[in-house]
Amino acid sequence: MKHVLFKKAVLAVFAFLPIWVFAQQTITGKVTDASSGEPLFGVTVLVKGTTTGALTDFDGNFSVEASADATLVFSYIGYSTIEVLASDASTVQMKADVTNLDEVVVTGLATSIKRSNLANNISTISSESLTGTTTGSTLDGALYGKLTGVNINSAGGAPGGQTAMRLRGISSLSGNNQPLFIVDGVYISNVQLTNGSSVASGANAGREEGGSNRVSDINPEDIESIEVLKGASAAAIYGTRANAGVVIITTKRGKAGKTVVKFDQDVGFNTIQNYAGRRQFTSTTVASTFGAAEVPIFEAARDAGRIFNYEEELYGETGLITESRFSISGGNEKTKFYFNASKRDEDGIMKRTGYGRNSLRLNLDHRFNDKLKVGFSSNYVNSTAERGPVGNENNGGFSVGYNLALVTADWEDLFPDENGVYPDGRFAATNIILNRDLIDNEEEINRYIQGANFEYKAITNENFRLKFTANGGLDYFQAKTFVYIPEFQQTQRANQNGFVSAGNTNSLQLNYNAFAVLDFTTNNKISINGQFGISYLNFESDAIINQTTELFPQQTNLAQGNSFAVFQRLTEEEEFGIIAQSTANWDDKIIATAGVRFDKSNLNGDPNKFFAFPRASLAINVANFDFWNVEDVNLLKLRVAYGETGSSARFGSLFTPLGPTSIGGVPGLGLPTVGQNNQSAQLGDANLEPEISQEIEYGIDFSFLNGKIGLELTGYKRDVKNLIYPFSSIPLSSGFANEIRNDFDLSNTGFEIALNANPISNSNINWNTTLNWWKNEAEVESLGVGEFQPSGEGFSLTFGSSFIREGETATSLAANIGGVPTIIGDAAPDFEMSWFNQISLFKDFDLTFLWHWKKGGDVLNLTKLLSDFGGVTPDLDDPDVIANPRFGTFGAAGYIEDGTYVRLREVGLFYTLPTELDWFERVRVGVSGKNLITITDYSSYDPETSAFGPSGLSQGIEVSPFPSAKQVYFHIGFTF
Repeated sequence: MKHVLFKKAVLAVFAFLPIWVFAQQTITGKVTDASSGEPLFGVTVLVKGTTTGALTDFDGNFSVEASADATLVFSYIGYSTIEVLASDASTVQMKADVTNLDEVVVTGLATSIKRSNLANNISTISSESLTGTTTGSTLDGALYGKLTGVNINSAGGAPGGQTAMRLRGISSLSGNNQPLFIVDGVYISNVQLTNGSSVASGANAGREEGGSNRVSDINPEDIESIEVLKGASAAAIYGTRANAGVVIITTKRGKAGKTVVKFDQDVGFNTIQNYAGRRQFTSTTVASTFGAAEVPIFEAARDAGRIFNYEEELYGETGLITESRFSISGGNEKTKFYFNASKRDEDGIMKRTGYGRNSLRLNLDHRFNDKLKVGFSSNYVNSTAERGPVGNENNGGFSVGYNLALVTADWEDLFPDENGVYPDGRFAATNIILNRDLIDNEEEINRYIQGANFEYKAITNENFRLKFTANGGLDYFQAKTFVYIPEFQQTQRANQNGFVSAGNTNSLQLNYNAFAVLDFTTNNKISINGQFGISYLNFESDAIINQTTELFPQQTNLAQGNSFAVFQRLTEEEEFGIIAQSTANWDDKIIATAGVRFDKSNLNGDPNKFFAFPRASLAINVANFDFWNVEDVNLLKLRVAYGETGSSARFGSLFTPLGPTSIGGVPGLGLPTVGQNNQSAQLGDANLEPEISQEIEYGIDFSFLNGKIGLELTGYKRDVKNLIYPFSSIPLSSGFANEIRNDFDLSNTGFEIALNANPISNSNINWNTTLNWWKNEAEVESLGVGEFQPSGEGFSLTFGSSFIREGETATSLAANIGGVPTIIGDAAPDFEMSWFNQISLFKDFDLTFLWHWKKGGDVLNLTKLLSDFGGVTPDLDDPDVIANPRFGTFGAAGYIEDGTYVRLREVGLFYTLPTELDWFERVRVGVSGKNLITITDYSSYDPETSAFGPSGLSQGIEVSPFPSAKQVYFHIGFTF
C-alpha cells in the first residue's frame, strides 16, 4: 500500500511540476523611454493583483517572480501607467505623460484619487522638481515659484530665516495666513519663535525680529512628494485648521528589491544679491547735509584713504555652504526601510551669521500578511541659527541695517583699536561694527517627529472591499534662544547697561485619525468609495523668556545682573472632528464627491459646539464618453467644487487676561494697564466663533497627444467671513489697548493657468517644460467698524501702513496726505508667472532652470526713507530729487515703488558618468545656482521681503532687512 502511494505521489509531482515551474519562473526585462530609448531607473513593476514587485535598475532592467500568463503593471512618475503580459515583458516602452493623469492624489484623510478624476486644482511637486536642480536650505524656500496660486515672501535673507507661504490670498487679518503642514500624517508646528530682542529697546514687536518658522526644520531632501490643497473646496475635509490651505508632505520610503546606498556632497557659496548702495559724498554735500564743522573731518578721512563702504563691510562676506547626505533604502515584500542622515552648514553674508541642520530619518514599513500592514516615520532634527543684530529694531541701538541707513556715515572709523576698544558712533548712540562683532543672537532647536500608520483590509472580494486605517503621531521640539548686548555697547550705557535674554520653548503636538473606508463596484460600471472617521488634535506649548539688565562687566549669565524680568506664555489647544465623505465614479466619466466635517475646539466661545464644514465636487471626463472621437485630445474634463473651512481664534482671544499689580506694596492680580508694548491689555470676547472660508472653484483640463501637452484652467472665488481681529481704536479710558472683534468679511478672487508640455523627445533630447500663471485679488467686503489701521500691521500713517477700508483691497498701503488717510498702493501683485524646464541631453547631461516673474505689487521702501533721513541714499544728489524731495514733497507716498521683478530662481547642469565603474552604480556631478539673476527697477535690497513675517496682512513693507543672498553650488553624488 505504501509503495502504491509513493508511486502516485511521484507521478503527481511530475504531473504538476511543469505547472509549478511555469507559475514560478523569473520574468526579466528592460524598460525604456518610448521616444528616446533611454533606460528608465526606478520604474515600479508590480504583478497585478498581488504585492509582488520590483524596481528597475539604472540600466532599466528588472527581475520579478511571476507566471508567464500574469499581468505586470509598470508605473513611473511622469509616464503613463501600462499593463503588459509577463510573457511579452522582455522589452517595455513607456510614454511620457507630462499631465500625470495616472498620478494618485490625496483627496481626504484616508482616500486618494487619480489626477485625471480630480475636481480640484491640486498642485503637486515631486522630489526631483523640489530639490533635483539645486540644494535648498529650507522647505518653503525650495518651493519658490513652482506652484500656481502660491505666494512666498521672506522677512529677510538671514540663513534659515523666516519665510511666509500664502495660498490664494488673504485668509485672516490677525491670525494665521500660513497653511497647515502635514508630514506623513503628522500635523507639524510652523510657529515663528521670538527671542526677546525687541524688548532690548521696546521699539518693535516680536514679529519683526526675523525669527525662523519651524517648517524650516524639515529636510527637503527627505521629501518624496508634496500636494498643496490651495482652497477651501479641496481642504474642507481638514476643517478648522485649513483656512489657509493644506500642504501634505510624503517622505521617501523603501522599496522592495536591491538595497540602494547613496552619498551626496554639496559645496556652495552665499553672496549678496543686491546692494542698496551708498551716497558718494563731496565736501559740498557733507557741508549741506551734516554742517560745515564736519567737512574737515571728512576731508581728513578722504585724504588718508579711510572712506569705508559700510554696506559692503557688513554684507560683503562670501559664506561657505556644505551639505552631506547619506541614505540607504531597500527591503523585501514584507519589510521595507529608508534611512537618511544629513548635515548642512551655511555661513551667511555677514560675519557671525549662519545656519546649521543635522537630520536623521528612519522610515519602516512592514506587511504582516495580505490584510495587515503598518508603517513608521521617525525624524530627529537639530538646527542652529546665528542671525546677528538684524530685524526692524527702530533705532534702539541693536539692528545694524536700521542704523546703517539712518545714523552711520562712511567716513566714521568704527573699527576697534589695537586694544580691541570700539569707538562710539558720532551721529547716534551706536556702532554697527561693534554690534556685528559682539552682539549675540542665537537659536537652537531639538525636534523629534514620530508618525505611524496602520491599515487592515477586513473584506476583500471582487465587488466590495472594506478596510480600517489609522494614522497620526507627535511633533515635539525644544527651542532655545539667546540674545546678548554688552554693557559697554553705546546705547546700553545710557539705557540698560547690558542686556541678556534667554528663551526656552517646549512644544508638543499630538494628533490621530481613524477611518473606515469602503469600496463598492456595481455591475453597471459605477464604483463608490466612502470614508467615515474621527480626528483628534492636542497642541501644547510653554514659552518662557528670562531677561536681565544692569549686567556685571563681561558677564552673559542671567544671574549676573541687577534687574530681572520673566515672560511666560502657556497655550493649550484641543480639537475633535467627525468626518464623512463619499465619491461615486461612473466609468471614469462622471465623478461626484460629497462630504462634511464637524469640528469643535476649545478656541471657540462654546468649546462643545460643532461647526460643519461641507464640501461637494463634480468632474466630467468628456473625452471618456463613447461619442468622443477627437484622437489628439485624450482628456477634456469639466470640473466644479465647493467647500468650507475654518480658523479658530488665537489662544487667549476669548478672555481678558489678568496682569500683576501692586497697591500699597501689596502684590496681586488685576486688569492689565495700557503701556508701551503691552499686548496683554486686550478686551477678550467669550462668544467668538471660527472664521469661515467659503470657496467655489471651477475649471477645465485638457491633455493632448497622449499626454505630450497638458493644460489646466482654474478660477475661484473665496469668501472669508467673520474674520477675527484686534481693534485698537477704542478709548484708552477703557483701560485697554484693543478689543477682539469678529465682524470683518473679505473675498479672494483669482485665476490659475498651468501648461505642461514635452515638446521634444528623441534619443538625444528630452525636454519637459511647465508654464504657470496665477493672480489673486483680495477685497474688503464689509466691516463692523469704519476704516482703520490694523493693529501691529505696519507703522503710523505718517510713514505708511497697511490699511483696511471697505471696497478696497485687503492688501492696501496707506498714508496721511493732508491729514487724510489715503490709499497709496497695493502690495498684491498683478500676477505671477513661472517657467520650469527639465532637459536631458544625449542621455548623460541634465539641464534644469526656473524663471519667476512677479508683475506689479507695490512695496513701501522704508529703507530708502531711513537713508534719506540719514542723508546717505545714493540718488540724493540727483537734480530731480533735489527739486522734489521724497518725504518733503510726497510724504510716505514718495517711497512707494513697483515691486516687479524677473528672477532666475534655479539653474543646474548635471553630468552622469558612464556606469562602467567598479565601485559605483552611478556617479553624478553638477553645478547649480539659486537667485543668480534678478531684473528689477526696485531700488533697495529685495522687492519680495516684508518686515512683518508670515502672520497678518502686512506685505510689501521693507525696513532695512538682512539682504537676500544668491548661491552657487557644486555637487557630486554616488550610488552604490
